Amino acid sequence: MDRGYLGQSMPGPVFLRGDRLSLRTVESDDYEFLRRQFNAPEVRHGIAGTEPMSADDLEGWLGGDDVISFLPCTSDGPVGFVWLFDIDDVADRAELGYWIHPDERGVGYGTRAARLAVRYAVSERGLRKVSARVFETNDASRTILERIGFEREGRLRDHYFVDGERVDAFLYGLLASEWGP
Repeated sequence: MDRGYLGQSMPGPVFLRGDRLSLRTVESDDYEFLRRQFNAPEVRHGIAGTEPMSADDLEGWLGGDDVISFLPCTSDGPVGFVWLFDIDDVADRAELGYWIHPDERGVGYGTRAARLAVRYAVSERGLRKVSARVFETNDASRTILERIGFEREGRLRDHYFVDGERVDAFLYGLLASEWGP
């Protein structure tokens, strides 16, 4: 299987260990893998990516003050990307985003990666709330969020323009008091 990963060795050091999956730091050697996936239709349509992402765009975004990102990895290498963004330390909240490489979907990596990122947000960062937005048509992502304890809090009607059509997005939220890893 070609994941488009060009690195000679495993990505950055392990930051969080989980069952069958670890979250590793993102290093500059990982940018080509990420850029390739962010631009792939199978990934970008799931995250409302409407413009090409260049290497400079990716580096600038990953270096932002309100983004914390990880590579979910198995012993074979990276299987996707998970990030916390719009981090607000005053309101104690952040938003969760994630994607799994199309060849790696359906085996639980999305659930494991999202769970580890939430564990970090709540247990290590002390955030009070983690939220997420998911397209109405993305059953897999909604299942991941519900499986790890998120509650649906609302709907944004015709909020996104994805692959030539307007789509609704559901808003999900998880309070730290509800978190049970």
